[in-house]
Amino acid sequence: MIMETSILKQRGSVMLESLIAILIFSMGILALVALLGASVKDTTNAKYRADASLLANQVIGEMWTGDKTNATLVANYGTASGAQFVAWKGRVIQALPGIIDAVVAPPVAGQNLPTIAVDANNMVTVTVFWQAPGESGRHNYVAVTRLHE
Repeated sequence: MIMETSILKQRGSVMLESLIAILIFSMGILALVALLGASVKDTTNAKYRADASLLANQVIGEMWTGDKTNATLVANYGTASGAQFVAWKGRVIQALPGIIDAVVAPPVAGQNLPTIAVDANNMVTVTVFWQAPGESGRHNYVAVTRLHE
């Protein structure tokens, strides 16, 4: 009689232990999936930053190999209508997300257009913007160099 009562009290305990084990295992799997998602997002952000760095350094390299007089640099790169700037801006728009190329004067917020500033001492500041899909804020990469004639 005592044996029967003990068995009745134990009924279902294996099932309960199994369900708890499955729950713990499932939580671990969900944590791994979340970690993988964060890893993919970070990898994507790193790719965009590397692309922005490449594009900024590429245009600086073009400036180094061309005519480095201040007037030429300002005409070709320091204005929105300069031929080399327009070609480079096209490459930036193709490579990075979240850039809207619209003919608007002056540029409006949200376009994320790249900029190149050339001062009187040939100090060049290249700024590249992008906005990753699904994000509300924009990112930027800035490269500054001085070109000697």
